[in-house]
Amino acid sequence: MSSTVRIALVDDHRMFTEGFSALLAGTGDGYEVSTFEDPVVFLEALSSDTGFNLIILDLVMKGMNGLALLSAISKHKNAPPVLMLSGIATPPPVSEMQRLGASGFVPKSSDISVLQDAVSCILGGGTVFDAPDATQTVVLDAGEEVWNSAAEPPRLAPRQIVVLKMLGEGATNKVIAESLNISENTVKSHLRSIFEALGVRTRTACVHKAVLLGLI
Repeated sequence: MSSTVRIALVDDHRMFTEGFSALLAGTGDGYEVSTFEDPVVFLEALSSDTGFNLIILDLVMKGMNGLALLSAISKHKNAPPVLMLSGIATPPPVSEMQRLGASGFVPKSSDISVLQDAVSCILGGGTVFDAPDATQTVVLDAGEEVWNSAAEPPRLAPRQIVVLKMLGEGATNKVIAESLNISENTVKSHLRSIFEALGVRTRTACVHKAVLLGLI
């Protein structure tokens, strides 16, 4: 490995990318971090620049779902290893990440030292999946279907997509109602429609399938 280690950080949360890239660059380990807020712009950069040693990728972004981007990266010849990050409040689709070739997953809620250790481990050829039962498919409530791959996503109204994204962030019905200036009954109505469209019965299953389908 050269003295300079080139890392691509793809995440549309500017505060996180600026903070984390500064921490990595300041470790003294020779990390050179390039940040990308737009997944499409990153794919264009990857097509013309194969010099990255590691890609750090957020699971949920505007414009392109992290799993879809991971799939696109895996199709590149000699693609570098990928570390997935996520701030969603429900169990992440770790099995799908592994199937698509990710080398690791770490929740954004982890201590910064955990993220730094994951970077070092993957650059050294290891894998890191810092999640409960990371090697297992997420187990949902009894009777729920378990999804290992994405299917055709249903059509949801723009407001339903907003509610779905807030659900993925762990927001309660009350918080969603206050943020959108609607009643809690209206939130429940949106959730019933979303659950029906996705064929699920629980909030956890809803977010899990929505991520796999690229809806959030």
